[in-house]
Parts: sequence; C-alpha cells; structure tokens
Amino acid sequence: MSDLIKQNTPGNSEGFPAGVPPSYNWYQGWNDGGLWSPPADFTAVEGWGQVYPKVGSPPYSNPDAAVEVANAKTYVRFKHTGEWTLVQDQSRTQLTGGHFVPDFVGNVAIPMKATPVAGTTIAFGAPPAGYNNHFWYKARGTYPAGAVDAVYVQMEMRVTDPNLHLVAMVGADWWRDARAPYLDDHSNNPGIGGSNWIELSTQWKTIGFYSMSADGFRASPAPPLRGLVKEILPAPPSTPTRSGEILIQGKSAAPGARSSRWKNSADNDKDRSSPSADGGQQLIGAGSRPIPADSTATAQAFSNDCLLAFALTLGTLAKVRRNNPPCRQRTSRNAAT
Repeated sequence: MSDLIKQNTPGNSEGFPAGVPPSYNWYQGWNDGGLWSPPADFTAVEGWGQVYPKVGSPPYSNPDAAVEVANAKTYVRFKHTGEWTLVQDQSRTQLTGGHFVPDFVGNVAIPMKATPVAGTTIAFGAPPAGYNNHFWYKARGTYPAGAVDAVYVQMEMRVTDPNLHLVAMVGADWWRDARAPYLDDHSNNPGIGGSNWIELSTQWKTIGFYSMSADGFRASPAPPLRGLVKEILPAPPSTPTRSGEILIQGKSAAPGARSSRWKNSADNDKDRSSPSADGGQQLIGAGSRPIPADSTATAQAFSNDCLLAFALTLGTLAKVRRNNPPCRQRTSRNAAT
C-alpha cells in the first residue's frame, strides 16, 4: 500500500519522460488536473500505460529489447456501496497500442511490435528513437451511468534488457460509452489522470493509479490490495464498423482509444488535426482513435451504405451539440499550473 500511495503523491517520480515538454502537467508525474469521477451520463472507462526513455539516460538501441506487461486490471468503485468491480482484465481482453511521438502532437504514431509470451503477458518492442510506447485495452470497460465515483488501474511491467533506461506511467480516461468515437475536443473521453513515473528494470514492478484522495483510498482500498471485491466482467462489445486496422505481428487489432486532452497543452490540442509532414506516418481515422498508415497498416474502403450511415451519424452529433450546449465550460487541464 505504501508504494502505491507514493506512486500517487506529487514529487515522487523516479525519472522524467524524454521528449515531453516540461510545461505539460503530466511531465512531473501524478497531478490532480484530471476528472476523477465520470460525467453523470458516461458509461465506459479505458485503462492505459505509457513508457518513455528516461531524461538524461545515454542513447541506447537494441532491436530485440522489449517491455513486458502483465496482469493489467481496471476497477471502478460504486459510490453508493464503496464496492470495487473489475471491468477490464488483460487475461480476457489483451492490450494493443503503438509508438507515438513523445508530445502526442497530431497523434502521429508508427506500429509497435507486440509478442504474446507466457500466460497472458505481452511484450512490446522498446521505444525507438523519437517515440514512446503507448498501450491500452482492445475493449473499454463499462458500468451503469451515474453509478461510479472512482477508478483504479494496475499493471505489472519489466524490461528484458538491463541497459534500457525507461520510465513508465499508468492511468485512465472516462468514455461516453463502449463505442463512442474519438473527437478532437475530447468531449467523448476526458482524461482522468496518471501515476508518477516509475523506472523499469528486469524485475517486475507493479504500477497503479487511483482517482481519489490518499485517505479515501486507504479507507476503501482497491483490489488486489484487499480480498473483498466483486469481479463482474461485461460481455465483450461487438466489433464496431471501422475504416482501418492495425496489423501487429501479423494479427489485426482493433484501434485503441486514448484521450490526449489530459496529456497535451492547449496549444498542442490545436495541432491535433494537422497532417503529418512524413507520408509514412500519416494518420488514418479508424474506430475511435487515429492510427498510423504505413506498410503494416491497411485501410478498408467504406461501402456506400457505411458512408451514408457515417454521414447521418455526424449530422446527428452536430444537431445534438447545437441543441444541447454543455452546462458548464471546462477549462483546459493540460497546461501546467
């Protein structure tokens, strides 16, 4: 418990992420700039992890080096009972992701090698120069609207090469529902937050994030820190129609869904829709998150029926946004305070 509290207390990062502007509020690690409880009408959550070279570490490259991730779990807490419920479990829903540019400007990314190893553990290729490792579950966890007030995410990580100097963070985003698309204004997926940066080694390290006060977490600890937990996994959602798919290790994986609102500064949010100058890193909109287009990514053409349905959906969303303005204006949580 003490290690987990330390991972969620300001000033306890074991290093900092190379390539991330220090003005980003998450550069230092944990901060209280996220939305700890979900909006009343939201029904989904997405746990995630990210790994960066450590600031000040010497350049090092090993094409065979990997970051292994195991036992990833996401829980939500029901506010009326204080009971934690498991909604994402790596043993049932595997992780996917990509190598993104460190500051996430434009959501530019390249495919990331993913290799299943013992049990449900997955090994991601180490971050190449100029990129990070960013990963999330292939399906979001769900809960009843208005029922939960906190989330807990936990993952175990290690590196396969002792010469790698990497730091890792885990966190989560709320989502409007299990199939809501990614929108540039992040209205469908406000960021919750992330842990401090933990330096990885060849020994397994458990990294966790909780969206509540330290006193509240001590009084109502999340699994696996206590044995009293109700684990009810929702049925996997049907695969949504999408315009592209990432090929990882010869297998297709549904595009993931991450919010960058908590992650980027307000100025960088403006650049999100800018096309990449490098054609090999151009983004294709697919599912709920843009994905990189290159030799390992394929784009599937929409049928006329799909195009019509997509246009009607966009029209409906536009009407909803015009007719139902937000009840309050949220200030940016991305710039450093």
